[in-house]
Amino acid sequence: MSSPNGGRPPLALLCSAQFMLTLDFAIVNVALPAMHRDLGFTSGSLPWVIGAYALFFGGFLLLGGRAGDLFGRKRMFVAGLIVFTLASLVGGLATVPIVLILARALQGLSAAAVSPAVLALIAAGYPQPAERAKAMGVFGAVASAGFAGGVLAGGILTETLGWRSVMYVNVPVGILLVVSALRKLAPDHQGHQVRRVDVPGALLVTSAFCLFSYALTIAADKGWGAGSVIWPMVAGAVLLIAFLILETRVKEPLVALSIFKIRSVTGGNAVAFLSGGVMSISTFCLTLYMQQILHYSSIKTGLAFFPQAFVVVLASLPVAKATMKYGPRPVLVGGALFLLAGSLWLTQASGPDSYLSHVLPGGVLLGLGVTVMMITTAFAATTGVPPQQMGLASGLYNSLRQLGVGLCLSVAVAIAGLGALGSGVDNFKTAFSLSAGLSIVIAIVSAVLVPGRKPAPVAAPASSAPAAAPSREPVAVTD
Repeated sequence: MSSPNGGRPPLALLCSAQFMLTLDFAIVNVALPAMHRDLGFTSGSLPWVIGAYALFFGGFLLLGGRAGDLFGRKRMFVAGLIVFTLASLVGGLATVPIVLILARALQGLSAAAVSPAVLALIAAGYPQPAERAKAMGVFGAVASAGFAGGVLAGGILTETLGWRSVMYVNVPVGILLVVSALRKLAPDHQGHQVRRVDVPGALLVTSAFCLFSYALTIAADKGWGAGSVIWPMVAGAVLLIAFLILETRVKEPLVALSIFKIRSVTGGNAVAFLSGGVMSISTFCLTLYMQQILHYSSIKTGLAFFPQAFVVVLASLPVAKATMKYGPRPVLVGGALFLLAGSLWLTQASGPDSYLSHVLPGGVLLGLGVTVMMITTAFAATTGVPPQQMGLASGLYNSLRQLGVGLCLSVAVAIAGLGALGSGVDNFKTAFSLSAGLSIVIAIVSAVLVPGRKPAPVAAPASSAPAAAPSREPVAVTD
């Protein structure tokens, strides 16, 4: 995929789309109390403003990524942006809770098309490892800036213009992105078309991931022993097993399982799953800690996250260069050590005066580790993958990372006894200790599963030639 002038797809456009998605997730979290007051949410229905988005985003990521391979990444990118923009408008106009929840579900569904397309377009458009690493560095920096900006912007917009403004802000941005994409992205190759679509496989895997996402969404509230959590997890596992069996028997599978023979894909996804858990635990706990223990306002909490976000932006390109120079394995091990150090530092935080002594340095160390994980896992999980399977690889990466976020955070919340209100210092110490333990596992998995040397670049197809049909054969990656 290239731009109309024969060059690479415009990185600024792709990263801007990812920035909007990340900004939206963070900005809505801050506006939840105002939504509760204005629309009359019950205590049980309010979490679905977040849960509906997570359910459809996590459930449809793999299908969205593969759809980009089959029907064209530009098509999925543009269509997803259009739906996301319309859903944001509907959400802003909502007068009853159900309309806002449905709008958030539609946002999640459309984001599941846009996010894998962004990563696939970057990976396919920058086939040389050094160029791709730099592009991933920019991608990681922008995604982090979107989160930090969302926390702060959400507080400012909610307090000055009302909660509806956090939904409306996506509308002009989405329109600009759609217009830019139609002008600057090259048409999809006809070679993306396939004779048959694995509809049974798509239904099985999407249903499985939706059930997993649903269980994880309600686990913190219902408890892991509740039947409403256990049965969706069991049903999801059964459907996933059925999907894996089916994929070995159909001629044109939704997921060519041979992709897992590519060691960088397997290792990168395993680390992405685990590191997504550490990132979600640390971000969630730091947000609550600053509001409940330090008694910060939403705006002050956003400002307090800025040093961490600044470190991510500052370190992104050096991390990309280190990944190219030393290979993903040592860089990921180093990143896990940063996560470990930051988590352990935060276990020593003890009260209202702990920001400068513990929260700030611990957050900065976590920021360095997060930088490594965002950039190097994305690089590893898309390295050695044939161009016609980049959407699949991107969908797998995003799906497993999202499941890691939900599963690890739900488990940590349950074990540490963290609630929306009334959590004490000891509860946070327990959660940060779990984060530290998970960081050790990440270091071990990185050392064992992730390749140590740089793989050869995968040649991108010429702009005038159609893409080849999806292949079951993996690309070898040296250790």
